[in-house]
Amino acid sequence: MRDGFYRQTARVEGRHWWFLHRRRIVTSLLDHQGIPEPARAHARALDVGCGTGGNLEMIERLGYFSVGVDRSPLALELARGSHRDAQFVSTDAQRLGDCFAPASFDLVTVFNVLYHEWIVDETGVLEQIGRVLRPGGWLLVTEPAFDSLARGHDRVDSGARRYTRRRLAGMVESAGFAVRRKTYFNAISFAPACVVAMMDRLRGRGDPGAHAEETVELRVPPSPLNGMLLGLCGIERFWLRHVGDLPFGVGVLVLAQAEGESRSGGA
Repeated sequence: MRDGFYRQTARVEGRHWWFLHRRRIVTSLLDHQGIPEPARAHARALDVGCGTGGNLEMIERLGYFSVGVDRSPLALELARGSHRDAQFVSTDAQRLGDCFAPASFDLVTVFNVLYHEWIVDETGVLEQIGRVLRPGGWLLVTEPAFDSLARGHDRVDSGARRYTRRRLAGMVESAGFAVRRKTYFNAISFAPACVVAMMDRLRGRGDPGAHAEETVELRVPPSPLNGMLLGLCGIERFWLRHVGDLPFGVGVLVLAQAEGESRSGGA
C-alpha cells in the first residue's frame, strides 16, 4: 500500500460508513457465536495486517487485549498515535511463527490482507496463524470478493486478487480450520462496484489508479448520505444475524475455529 493510502485510511476509517458497517457485522457475528466468553480473563487477539489500527478499538471492546502486526512503518506509526493501549509488532504476515509463541492468541483477525500483492502464499499465512492460535481459538477473515470487481481502488491498495466464498473457505479449511460461517457482505455496493469495474476495464489500465496515492472510494460522503448508507446496511446486518448468509457482495467473510476444544455458542 502507498503512503498516501495509509494516511487517507487513518483519516476516514473512524467515520466512513463502509468501515463502520464491517465492524458492526464482525461484532454482531462474534457476539452471536458467543465470542469471547466473559469468564475467560486475559484473552488476547492478534490483528494481522492491522494497518492504521482502525479495528483495534472494536477488538478491545469485545474484551481482548489487542496486538497489531504490520509490515509498514508508517502504518504502525499512525496506529500507535491513536491506540496507545495496544501492542504493535513490525513483521510480515508470513512470519508470525517467528514472532509469537505457539497457541498465544484466542482470536486472530485478518481484514483485507491476503489479497495484497506481497502475499505469495495465502495458505501459508493461514497456517502461520494456526500455529499462534490456541486450540479452539477463532479466526475471522474478510477479503474483497469476485475478480470481476477489481478496479482502480485495488491498484491503489496493492490488491492482486479477489476471492469467492468457496475459494476463501476452502483455503481456510486446507490450513486446518473448521469453518463456522462463510458469507458475502456489503451487498449494497455490489451494483455500483460492477459499474465502476466495467468502466475501469473499458478505459484500460492507464487510468490514474496506476499512480494515485488516494482513492475516491474512501472519501467520506456528506454526513446525511453517510448516515443513510450506514442505516441501509443495518438491514444486511439483521439478515446475517437472524436469517443466514448472503449470496453476493463486494466482500467475503469467513469465521473459523482452530482444531481443538470447541467454544462455539451456536450460530
